[in-house]
Amino acid sequence: MKTYSIIWGFLLIGAISLVVVSEMVSPGMHGKIMNEGGWIETASWISYFVAAFFVALQLRRMPVRWSMFVMTLLLGLRELDCDKRFTTMGIFKSRFYSSSEVPISEKLIGIVITAGILVTLFFLIKNHFKPFLARLKRLEGPSLSFFFSGGLLVFAKSIDGLSRKLEPFGIEPSDATNRIAGSVEECFELAAAILIIVAAAGALKSYRSK
Repeated sequence: MKTYSIIWGFLLIGAISLVVVSEMVSPGMHGKIMNEGGWIETASWISYFVAAFFVALQLRRMPVRWSMFVMTLLLGLRELDCDKRFTTMGIFKSRFYSSSEVPISEKLIGIVITAGILVTLFFLIKNHFKPFLARLKRLEGPSLSFFFSGGLLVFAKSIDGLSRKLEPFGIEPSDATNRIAGSVEECFELAAAILIIVAAAGALKSYRSK
């Protein structure tokens, strides 16, 4: 547990340090680091694919973990914006299915992909949720890493589009606040992806020691 605690601490400090450093560099360098397709986002999708590799190594003896493997791959593909890169608009938007601008072929593909994700999520919960809770109660490092990853992702998404979310309350954040919120979002998403690597690698180590 000590090793995991050190990793968690370094990741949190590293994420915060990245935000601070990004505010100290030139606007051009800030864009290279934080913008869509920038260094942080690239590191995030690579991290998800590395985590998927560690899960894949467990599939031979534990094929039930296929849903973990697929979901981790999907997170990486989501970081690559594959949900909207090849279609008229994002397939997870309700307008995608109601808009006349979207061809019927794209809508059908979107339905198939969404259904596949829901099926994967169903089996992920069915096969792994109870064991995950049991391991979480035992304070096992891999499960705690996954739990912390989820917490970071939830927080990151909660500040995504900060101006839009605060508008109903009559609050208009400054440009600096929006920029910092965007940097925090990107850095926490990267930390979350790395935590999934930690969880997957830790699970693999436990699996091989049995």
